[in-house]
Amino acid sequence: MTDHIIFIHGVNTRETGIEPTYADPLIRQLYRHNETLETPLDLNMIPLYWGDVNKGDEAALLNIYEQSPLWKKMNFTGLRGNQLLQFTGDAVLYISRFAGIKVVERLRLQALAGFKQNGRTGPQPGDRIHLVTHSMGTVILFDALFSARWDPEKTSDYQGVEEIRETIFGLTAQARQGLLLCSIHTMGSPISLFSLMMVKNGNGIMNTMPNTHDITPRLQQLLTNLHNILQRKLPWRNYIHPGDPVAYPLEDLLYAMIDEQQVILDIKDILTQEPGLLDPLLNTQNLGEIAEIALFGGKAHSSYWSNELVASEIFETVRNANKVTS
Repeated sequence: MTDHIIFIHGVNTRETGIEPTYADPLIRQLYRHNETLETPLDLNMIPLYWGDVNKGDEAALLNIYEQSPLWKKMNFTGLRGNQLLQFTGDAVLYISRFAGIKVVERLRLQALAGFKQNGRTGPQPGDRIHLVTHSMGTVILFDALFSARWDPEKTSDYQGVEEIRETIFGLTAQARQGLLLCSIHTMGSPISLFSLMMVKNGNGIMNTMPNTHDITPRLQQLLTNLHNILQRKLPWRNYIHPGDPVAYPLEDLLYAMIDEQQVILDIKDILTQEPGLLDPLLNTQNLGEIAEIALFGGKAHSSYWSNELVASEIFETVRNANKVTS
């Protein structure tokens, strides 16, 4: 049986764009852990890449901005035209059905190819899936898997999302078909900020969010189906670098939304390193330079891909899932 580990990157938050090799440092660490086992696991690494899908649209928008006589008189034009445009641009474009389909279709085709790489004929009964998502990649994947806006009756002729959902056990009406989702790992995730998630009021969780973007019912259905067949909670690890302003805690939020009794979900927020001595300054100063660092976190937001703690936690979670389902 194979453990398919699917990686999805987020949006760019630095001047250089995300490269297709973004997951290589993490993949190398996972393989090193696997080599220490007496009987190594059969790991199939599937990094998905969508970083250039919206590049043309964002470049066209930047060109329009630069035509304005005010552009050169504005502060932080480098920040506006690179990090901020790419970060918010990818998020906004994905919300549109047209751009969203382009991203999802790219991911679908790459995942299908990944299942067949290295001589494999495709996913086999008993195989497992593990999801490792970063930044906006978390939002994209969870939107595709769980949001009602992709239900067949709302997408006309496009059935790519339904095909993705049929790959995973418990997401479609045929609840006992598909591969078992055995762990989720979110890194630097802003998912709690998006309308995909419910927001908290003084008395708990509001139930008035637009249901087309609400992932809660389908996610809860998946977790319940998995619990019924595996008799175990789904491991979910949410990694947070203290200097990454895009990363937010999820543990309390998801228990409040989905699993108040904590019987179907095992989620933990994990700090990838202790705060530095100068980190408190970022909460007290208002200087423009510090604000820019605080907004994009320097290297913090991309640090998860080379973090040993993250690699070790992912591997042990995959290894434990292998013991339970074998």
